[in-house]
Amino acid sequence: MNRSAIPVQRGDRRTPRVDFATAAWEPNEFGVEVLQLSQDAVSGAVTLALRTPADLQYPEREHFYDCDQDLFQFEGEFHHDEERPFVEGDYVYRPPGTVYGRTPGSSGGIIIASLNNQPRRHHFDDHPPWTGEYLVDERWHTREVQPMLVSSGQRPWQDAGLGNGIEMRPLRGEPGKRNEHCGARPHSPWGADAALMLKIPRGYRGPTPAWTDCELEVLVTGGIARIDHEDWYRGCYTFGALAGTCDVQEDLECYVRVFLPADTALSR
Repeated sequence: MNRSAIPVQRGDRRTPRVDFATAAWEPNEFGVEVLQLSQDAVSGAVTLALRTPADLQYPEREHFYDCDQDLFQFEGEFHHDEERPFVEGDYVYRPPGTVYGRTPGSSGGIIIASLNNQPRRHHFDDHPPWTGEYLVDERWHTREVQPMLVSSGQRPWQDAGLGNGIEMRPLRGEPGKRNEHCGARPHSPWGADAALMLKIPRGYRGPTPAWTDCELEVLVTGGIARIDHEDWYRGCYTFGALAGTCDVQEDLECYVRVFLPADTALSR
């Protein structure tokens, strides 16, 4: 790894509360409803919610993106290829160049997809027979790859380091620490330094928890809280705009991606 620091270009991505129940979902040509949750105007990085109907089947040529991706199965299940489906609570990290997309389908559900630079899809037609996923390098050489897949419900809760009984289930990286392998890079300006499940206990009342100097992308997966005069519950999302007094009525559980400032980053 070249450890020289080089600038990473990204803009202000703060997004106020989005409620899945009342937001305007837009259907695409495959019958999948799409909800744009946040986007950076500078880099083009985007987080989308994709709501798939039951028995979805559509043809898709194998493809890859030249940025890294974070995926979280919010509910239901989805097949990205011929391997096992992603089911509710699954978190997946794909490095740049991961090829996938043969025979996708779904029995219905919602998946959260974060592409950490302008989405540029490249189709990969010259490949060996496969059933799983492949990584392609700059010379179009391939090697089989197993994307990082974590079943969040099987991870034990542990102290989040924020006090007041707040716990986390680490999925990737460590909040508040630079991730040299899959944090911000020129090819992925919004590569997260960490991803985790966060639980704020019932009865907590105080400042909305966060790690110093970090920006958070947050999707509530369960519980109820009143934060800065707004109600937060399953299906509420924000990027970098969760602040103010937090009053938790039922254990608030969230899927969270954590970002350190991107004034510099390590190149590959």
